[in-house]
Amino acid sequence: MSSIAKKGRPKGSKNKPKQVINVGQQPNNPQIQQQFAGALNAKNVGVDKIILNVNGGNSELVTNRNAILKYSLKQPVMLETGDVITCVNAFVEEKGLAENTISFEEDVEAEMRFMYYKQGDCGDELTTMKDIGFVAYPKLFPDSFTTTASVGTGDDKVDRGALVGNYLGPPQLYENLVGDLGPNMNFSGVNYGVAQGSETSDEKNITTGCNGNYYYLMETVRYNKSVGTTTREFSGEGQNFLRPVYGSKTVKITAGNYSVDSLANIISSQLNGSLGQGNNSFSDALLDKLYNTNGVNKNNFFRTTPYFKDIDSTVDSTQSDIIGTTGERNGFERSVDGFVKQINYSDSSYYESWAMQNMFAFNDPADRLQATGEEAKFPNNETTFKKTSGFNGNPPEYTTLLAPNTLASDGSNHNHFYLNRKAMGALFENENNQFYSLAGLKNNSENPDNLFFPPFVDNILYNTVDLDHGYIPTVTTNAAIPGNPYQNLRRFVGGPVALNCQMIWPIKALTYPGDGSLDMQRQKFAGTSVAQLTFGDAVSNRFALSNFHEFLKLPNLDAAGTTTTGFGGQQATKFNNPYYNDLSNGGASTNINTATADAAATVYPVDSTSGVAINNFDFALVKNTQVYKDLVTEIQSIDGATAPLQQLLHKEKLIFDLFTKPFDKFFATSDDAQNAWTKSLWFRLGFSYNQLGNISNRLESFVPPGGTGAEKKTMKQKGIITHNAFDFSKIVSSDGLGLGNPTIDSGTPMQNFRLTSYFPGTDLPSNLGTSGNNIHILGDSKPISAENLPSLNAGKSYLIIESDLIKPNYKDTKANLGNLLAIMSKENATNDTIFGADPIDFTVTEPRLLSDITIYIKNPDGTLAADDVVGKNNGFIIQIAKAIPVQKLPSVEI
Repeated sequence: MSSIAKKGRPKGSKNKPKQVINVGQQPNNPQIQQQFAGALNAKNVGVDKIILNVNGGNSELVTNRNAILKYSLKQPVMLETGDVITCVNAFVEEKGLAENTISFEEDVEAEMRFMYYKQGDCGDELTTMKDIGFVAYPKLFPDSFTTTASVGTGDDKVDRGALVGNYLGPPQLYENLVGDLGPNMNFSGVNYGVAQGSETSDEKNITTGCNGNYYYLMETVRYNKSVGTTTREFSGEGQNFLRPVYGSKTVKITAGNYSVDSLANIISSQLNGSLGQGNNSFSDALLDKLYNTNGVNKNNFFRTTPYFKDIDSTVDSTQSDIIGTTGERNGFERSVDGFVKQINYSDSSYYESWAMQNMFAFNDPADRLQATGEEAKFPNNETTFKKTSGFNGNPPEYTTLLAPNTLASDGSNHNHFYLNRKAMGALFENENNQFYSLAGLKNNSENPDNLFFPPFVDNILYNTVDLDHGYIPTVTTNAAIPGNPYQNLRRFVGGPVALNCQMIWPIKALTYPGDGSLDMQRQKFAGTSVAQLTFGDAVSNRFALSNFHEFLKLPNLDAAGTTTTGFGGQQATKFNNPYYNDLSNGGASTNINTATADAAATVYPVDSTSGVAINNFDFALVKNTQVYKDLVTEIQSIDGATAPLQQLLHKEKLIFDLFTKPFDKFFATSDDAQNAWTKSLWFRLGFSYNQLGNISNRLESFVPPGGTGAEKKTMKQKGIITHNAFDFSKIVSSDGLGLGNPTIDSGTPMQNFRLTSYFPGTDLPSNLGTSGNNIHILGDSKPISAENLPSLNAGKSYLIIESDLIKPNYKDTKANLGNLLAIMSKENATNDTIFGADPIDFTVTEPRLLSDITIYIKNPDGTLAADDVVGKNNGFIIQIAKAIPVQKLPSVEI
């Protein structure tokens, strides 16, 4: 019987050299190289596999990041040269990850900047005007007179007949037109078919009605400093200036995985204000106002009514972190709010008060009649002002319409009003070194008597500001101004020129009886409460933005305001018929009030009650540009506490430039702007640079009110706005503008179901519409659909798994060495788990004792996966394969 040597140390092992660890990746000496070669070429009869289960959920070593796992081996493993380490499988917890999931590896914010606008419509849908919410100023007819009598004597004599000729005559019943935005739009017709005397009998072509044009929200402001000596009126104590109102809205998405529908809902709830503070979806910002007794409203019903106070405020409403202080008096501090802004009322904001005030230079409305006795009448044939029930005292002087009411303005002193876009542009965007663009304002060297010095609001209300000629001084100096048309008794602007500075003022609807210390219900708001982001509704698999306008809703009363209807609150577009037939029994040949192609106020359909014009969808992305830095540096260099008034006015111009500048205008080149846009939340959602980034080329053009012929100029909106949808069916429905269907002999209307617009079918009848005939057509919103599909993972479609198990073996995107253990694709995901890995075998080249393991879960850019994305329950199956050499087989005796 033969025998085999007993198990023991291989021959020659006693002469085995000591192991030398290769530190620093230096070349091995020949002896070591020979040792490695021998080990790797040794005859093996199999592989020993050691499986390690590294799981973050039950690891005894706690880390402060979900993406870092530490694992301790209670029985260390000796890694020998030639051992192979492989991550054979991996499981990473990502909550919410599924098909159509959009992933955010870090918190993302997008701050939108915008202005508030309103279309030219006073909200008087009912013929009784009980629903009127705004009043236009100036109004061209309430204060004109029906006689040619004169007032005063000598140099103070005012020829009322001349005033009628200058400012146009009245309509027959002005009290029915209180809410009109564009009475006498072409300003060549005056008398509504009723002869008022030889001065007006030849006037024709009257048009009237809501004009649907665009007016931007402004506020009055008083500064601690004042204008020096000046010959202007209203230059005493309490000088009232004006400035635009700005808005800001920040959308924030915390890191995590979202279905596209839930992401759309989260953003929509932030846009419309219903999400709780800190994006707390368990809370509701408006409900908190009702039930949070420790909130700003202090458990007082009159302060907890939803949409009443601080409804959509920003973190820093004064924007002091950007613009510093601006030198306002107490109570006139700036307030930058969100998509919904509550409007302040003046102390005399009753529509009767505003309707009474006009362009004539009288301080007291009573003065306008008392000097002429019975011959002088208001246009409604009355000699006295009829007050609304409960209206106490005399109609206020128009200057008092600027007086604040702190109970109607949340304690502040400024009043809100909308101003013709044309006037706002002339004041704050003037390219002719005029108004707020005067060069001398910057260094306090401008003459306050310069006709283009920024005007007081009182000057505009007094109708002594012509945008082309500046301030109109007193009659005695007018003749000395070259090219100035205002001379003699005609100092005050009238006709089309007055519309250049036309305003829309809010009026009160009610006051509370009882405790006079309670804040009044302010029922007028600027902006939109229905802005939303949707997915797949407009275009399949794409996001869409809509309702940056508070779309027009039908009232729930009939036109007479006497019965209810089933159509209240439905979205609609209002089309205005501006034509007026003067004679009730006349025919087409006797019409003297007809349409004109040269109206002073362009008429647009009304599809909104207010809205926001967004000029920058991601304000944070422009803060590293040189344009932004230069503007902010100059703005902050003007100290509101010490700077003179002229520099404060210059600062308002700089603030206007900063907060209204389109996104693309902050960058030196178009490429820079496009590169910055790729970092925006909106880019992730599929909205291209050309859609929401290149604002300057996406601004809507329109013709604002004021002027005729060459004086009418196209202007652009101050930001992107939205509209109601319009399609072919609307054309068929609206083309006749309410003139009715053809009729048969019996007078029964014929229903028209053909592709034909509604029309009378005969010569123009005697009842060709009515003044301000409004037609409502139900509609929907027109969305801005994303041009591209959303980027669900922003290029982060896989995870990198690194570990100290192995030596550096790859370079990341920044050329840094890394220890790559495996790559995980996100294509395999279910039950909140990504599974599977593309393993990379790593051969051990240096023996060492393995006692603990650290694993890192990283994004493709090398950053650690965010805790909001990756959970704690991550697992990795690590295999250590050890070759079984022949020498290690046990010896057996036979």
